[in-house]
Amino acid sequence: MKLHYVEYILADTQKRLAYWSAGSEQSQSVVLCVHGLLRHSRDFDELVAALSQSHYVIAVDLPGRGLSDWFDEPADYQPQAYLEALSPLLAQFEGRRLNWVGTSLGGLIGMALAAGADTPISRLVINDIGAELPIEALRRIASYIDAPRFSDLAEVESYLRLNYPSYAALDDRQWQRLAAYGSRPLAQGGYALHYDPRIADNTRAAAAGEKIELWDIWQSIKQPCLLVHGLESDLLTPTICSRMQGIKPDMSCLEIAGVGHAPPLMTPLEVNAIVSFLQG
Repeated sequence: MKLHYVEYILADTQKRLAYWSAGSEQSQSVVLCVHGLLRHSRDFDELVAALSQSHYVIAVDLPGRGLSDWFDEPADYQPQAYLEALSPLLAQFEGRRLNWVGTSLGGLIGMALAAGADTPISRLVINDIGAELPIEALRRIASYIDAPRFSDLAEVESYLRLNYPSYAALDDRQWQRLAAYGSRPLAQGGYALHYDPRIADNTRAAAAGEKIELWDIWQSIKQPCLLVHGLESDLLTPTICSRMQGIKPDMSCLEIAGVGHAPPLMTPLEVNAIVSFLQG
């Protein structure tokens, strides 16, 4: 994979967005992979490898995560600002077939973009997020956003294994990759997780309110969709999934037993299902 940066402007300030790519840059079919709230681009390594023979595949670090610049204002960590940051990157693929794979927050951003009248998205994969966000799940997520410090990468890996039970099927090599890319060395020694802890501000504010309903957005999405559903998830419940299917009967659904929020998209079952859907 190759590392790239693209510049964008937010609130009159120039920033850089980092992304990794694989496959032919001339391909007429592009796949854009967008991670969850506290995650990063390297969650998609397995999917990028599987798709790179037939597509140009990109995995981004959203602002405030990984190698991308942090926002100046914590309040900017919200979907509209993320779309503004992604706009220069999306503009590079105008006229090509654009497929979107989004986990959790990445799925919400994809839904918002797919619902627009002039959307560039032709196919949409949504990983464990839906048209309604239960307040109980938002409170749970807000409760674990913190800024821990670690003495070495082994401690980072142990922390991730404990806090991401939905990733339990991963092997040691995958966990080591997630620990290495998902942390940053500190000037005073040790490591921190590779995200801006101020991301928590908006999340905690949302958790203090009521459930979030996005049914009007879902009604507007016309593209073929694949919904990946961890059956133990508290963010995408069976009731929400069923209602989404009722509105969009042609939606495909990959149900993963024994997994909560959110499936990692790193196992052969998940990768093969997404490859098959995007090649349809």
